[in-house]
Amino acid sequence: MRPPVNPPGARALALEVLAGSRRRGASVEDLLHAARRRHPGLSRREGAFLLELVQGVKRWEIRLDWTLAQVSHLPLGKLHPLVLNILRLAAFQILFLDRVPARAAVNEAGILARAHRLPEAHVSFINGALRTLAAGDLPPLPDPARDPVLALSVAQAHPPWLVKRWLARLGFEETQARLAANNRLPPLTIRVNTLKTTREALRTRLAGEGAEARACRFSLAGLELAAVPQSPLDLPSYREGLWLFQDEAAQLVTFLLALKPGARVLELGAGRGGKTTHLTEILQDRGLIAAVDYHRRRLLELKAILRRWGVSAAQSLRADAAANLPVKAGTVDAVLVDAPCSALGILRRHPEIKTRLTEADLATFPPRQEAMLAAAARALKPGGHLLYVTCTTEPGENEEVVQAFLARHREFRLATDPARLPPPARDLVTPPGYFRSSPKDHNLDAFFAAVLAKK
Repeated sequence: MRPPVNPPGARALALEVLAGSRRRGASVEDLLHAARRRHPGLSRREGAFLLELVQGVKRWEIRLDWTLAQVSHLPLGKLHPLVLNILRLAAFQILFLDRVPARAAVNEAGILARAHRLPEAHVSFINGALRTLAAGDLPPLPDPARDPVLALSVAQAHPPWLVKRWLARLGFEETQARLAANNRLPPLTIRVNTLKTTREALRTRLAGEGAEARACRFSLAGLELAAVPQSPLDLPSYREGLWLFQDEAAQLVTFLLALKPGARVLELGAGRGGKTTHLTEILQDRGLIAAVDYHRRRLLELKAILRRWGVSAAQSLRADAAANLPVKAGTVDAVLVDAPCSALGILRRHPEIKTRLTEADLATFPPRQEAMLAAAARALKPGGHLLYVTCTTEPGENEEVVQAFLARHREFRLATDPARLPPPARDLVTPPGYFRSSPKDHNLDAFFAAVLAKK
């Protein structure tokens, strides 16, 4: 029998993930999951370091590139992609990880370069640039007084187009605060499966599994994991369907729908099932939830989580949510539209969006959002409620989409009721009736939601 092969180290896997996201266009999150599946022997410590490296590089990539450009005698755009990603990995460790000695980061970068059989000239270039960086003799960051867009873009590692957009709408101080909030690590929040247990009972169960958890501030079904001795997905309580990962803001918005057990609910954009499972709890697994998504992989994940959740009221359905749905007009009691969006409200959890999204992309979302709302309106019966949800900060995908819908559909009115939320969260609904959360103000992902009632 062959001895087990030791898995690659965190740095090697991080380079693989970063290179893969560029080459195949896959999401960093999916590539990280794939790397862990390929290397089940990866220790918890190395796995945590892998996540920290990849997310750290993506979170600070714009600042890392600006800094590397100061120590490189070649334009970064002309560098071999592997060279650039090796430089980013090492630069992140030197600039942002106090526990990693700069000399170790430089040395490991050279080992990675040779492991990928890069020419010796490339290895020498990497070593030279990183030694200069490690010496710390760098020019100051750009001056906000001279160029506020460049200064905030570099210091807070956000794309210039987004900084410029927010400066025009929010001003310097608010923009700076929002950018900084996006760079803080988010809490690890979970939602309790209230069909199987209670929050306090789960908290006790987690303590027995060696995991420390505390109650969330806003959501009565939420816990924040403070310390976990192993991968949370390996905990028996997770495998038994007692909880799932979900940001606290995402837990709150589903409560805004006026639902009673036995209702017929249509969910458009069901994704991996976070809100679907919550709907089953609100309905006490009585009624029908048609969970619609177009992506086959997401539907497979949705079916798996519904099995783990132990529910029967939700049925997955593959369809284009912006087209003619296989649902008779005027037959459902409520519709949840979890709209595709620019996702600028979840940058702290998915920092790769910073360098993947372009300003031109923003114009592509409202037409589909409006089409999904129109399809939802046709399916809804009179007296029913429609919940529109996004995870973006942009008015063009939020308030303006709702206002345009109401102008075209006079049979609807804005009817977001804060009383449906847990008391600590009711201030998140502000006039004229929009739910808004933010990393800066609430330590929540930035969600927008509005309830529209059909007269």
